[in-house]
Amino acid sequence: MLRRLPVALTLATSAVVALSASAATSAIAAPAASVTSTTESAVLARTMPAGGVFSQGTAWRLDVSKAPKNANSAAMVKNVAAQTAAQYGGVAAFNAYQYSTSVYTVSSSTPKVDVKWNNCQGKSWTPAGLLGPGGQFTQVPIPVDAVPAKGSDSQLTIYSPSTDQLWEFWVTKKVDGVWSACWGGRIDGVSYSQGYFQDGFGASASGLAVAGGTVGIKDVQSGAIDHALALHIPTPGTWKEFSYPAQRSDGYDTSAARVPEGTRLRLDPSIDVDSLALHPVAKMIAKAAQKYGFIVTDKAGCTAVVAESPAAAIAATGVDPWKALLGSTPSYSVMKNFPWDKLQALPKDYGKPSAPTGAGDGATPTPTTTVGPISKYASDTAYRVLRNGWGPVEKDRSNGEQAAGDGKALKVGGTTYAKGFGVHASSEIVVPVNGAKTFSSKVGLDAEVGTRGSVQFQVWNGGKKLADSGLVRGGEAARTIVADVSGVSEIRLVVTDGGNGVSGDHADWANAGFSS
Repeated sequence: MLRRLPVALTLATSAVVALSASAATSAIAAPAASVTSTTESAVLARTMPAGGVFSQGTAWRLDVSKAPKNANSAAMVKNVAAQTAAQYGGVAAFNAYQYSTSVYTVSSSTPKVDVKWNNCQGKSWTPAGLLGPGGQFTQVPIPVDAVPAKGSDSQLTIYSPSTDQLWEFWVTKKVDGVWSACWGGRIDGVSYSQGYFQDGFGASASGLAVAGGTVGIKDVQSGAIDHALALHIPTPGTWKEFSYPAQRSDGYDTSAARVPEGTRLRLDPSIDVDSLALHPVAKMIAKAAQKYGFIVTDKAGCTAVVAESPAAAIAATGVDPWKALLGSTPSYSVMKNFPWDKLQALPKDYGKPSAPTGAGDGATPTPTTTVGPISKYASDTAYRVLRNGWGPVEKDRSNGEQAAGDGKALKVGGTTYAKGFGVHASSEIVVPVNGAKTFSSKVGLDAEVGTRGSVQFQVWNGGKKLADSGLVRGGEAARTIVADVSGVSEIRLVVTDGGNGVSGDHADWANAGFSS
């Protein structure tokens, strides 16, 4: 499990000065005024989007304002409040300047590099799926001027809207032009992801995306935080348990009032936040906590809210965007007077989908229906490839190797198909529907990999999943996947790895096409 060093607030508690609500408001009355130059605007355009990177309704953007409380809520909240009160005069950290992450939103033209694994934790093995073709650290679009966040965590987040992917790295360095990291991971299909990493990857101890709960620069500039908030506490519940959406934990508290990582903590929705003597940024946080809640994501030296690092903007322009947003208030005072004792803990695993979603989770296959004859094959449309895990997507041939056209005839379970796509997880293809009513395909692992590999085939329209194959393994017969595409302009054909890495994941969308 990943371990966090304590948050080091360097200024004495006695130096914490509370702004009155009116004084704080005037301090940030016109935050946009400092962003005037073309260079500064261009730099800020690369920061995290307002509202974050995940879609409404997913784990990070789930409205919990009317959710029931955990039966043990009172004891759990008392635990969190006591942990907060024990450090720095009870003022939680607002981690913008250290122990946060630098976020870069990159374009399709950003050069890709392979990130080296620096193994700072001294593992005696190389984790499967980390390096090499399709690996978590392979072909990452990192800007040449990228700068990780300050602090020993040195976190770096890369968001690529054009490929719908997110990378996060922990203990990130660039030495002699070469990037390396101790740990991290990649999320494919960000627009429909629940906001956590699979298979032990990711930069947080819980496996949750750091960016998911980070208070972004653009969030505060917009005047509202439209997503849940990551919360670090000194003593999360034991690592043996965690609550969805967390995937793991590094906690150790075994008390009856323990707060597992992944726990959602909502601020009492009945509180009139505007009447509280809070800094305006803390008011934004409070209102977001009433609607979306905090999610406990990691262990730290004190209770801390995570904010986007300004390191990228400072390195590029010399201007710190948080200066205008926080006004005269130092970051360590932003959370002064926050009512931690008014939180409400939600039930364990609150918001967990009744049917699992995502790579390798054993999602229930979508029932097949009878379809008419194919009127247009998907491979004959003006399709667009967003990504492919190994080599190019092949038209009417298997994935093969890295060169274009090196695949063989599509063959699944002993049957050969003349039309379709040969892909490799993780893969995503956008296909126009052109007025059709039904999409169908025979799907499976290509015979060229034998019994190796496991994947999931999914059909998406925006953030809505239209069809799912369930887990498909090498050597199995082809399955039929069918989706109703009436009224849809385009669909995304997505192949995710089956939860055991991407080795051998040569997947075929055989006879993929549309019926009227």
